[in-house]
Amino acid sequence: MSHSTGTARSCARALERAFTSTSASASASAESAPRVALASRSATRYASTFTANADDVNDVVKLYRGPHIKLFRALVRTKIAQLGAAVGLATPLFLSASDASGTLAFAGIACGVGSGACSAALQYYARRYVGELALVDRGKKLRVSTMDFWGARVDERFGVERVKPPLSNLSRGELEEIANRTFIPLDIIGERQYVVSLRHGDLLDAKKLFAVLGSDADARTSHATSPRTGRDASE
Repeated sequence: MSHSTGTARSCARALERAFTSTSASASASAESAPRVALASRSATRYASTFTANADDVNDVVKLYRGPHIKLFRALVRTKIAQLGAAVGLATPLFLSASDASGTLAFAGIACGVGSGACSAALQYYARRYVGELALVDRGKKLRVSTMDFWGARVDERFGVERVKPPLSNLSRGELEEIANRTFIPLDIIGERQYVVSLRHGDLLDAKKLFAVLGSDADARTSHATSPRTGRDASE
């Protein structure tokens, strides 16, 4: 218990430091920073693998990587084999139900229904469990990476102003409570709710991550992009 409390407090202190430095940086350039037009409600969506590409080198600032993503992906793919096996077992039992006992037929149907429900539940969370967060398009959009039915990576891009910051205007005690949670919600206006784990995930760029999750849209945009050159302010 003491170890868990210490971890939560350490994470809360890291959140506070990130918010302090982010707020100072954002306020210095907020007046001169251009406002970003409201993005289309339909996000850019495409599937890819979890391997790096040219965009990851030239235009992507990775912020967060979800914990145990490879294990979760393996679980999602295993459920496909399980569903196929269940259907293969249930089908002949159902077709021969007239010759089989009622208990055997019921067992086959229950096996198929149970496997389908398990697959549906895994798919529900696979579409919401964030494997990676990154800033793209010179910091104007947030790329959210999840998985599809087959366990393949799906990237969706949203304007940063559409993110409802879950860490905005929190006290020290509230930050400690958030830091102690296994998952916290990430809401995108007009989209489904995602989940991230700040406690167990890898914070690849904590300063910019907390700027996205804990500030208003203008501050997040001015922090991610330099108003003078339009390039990433960290370059």
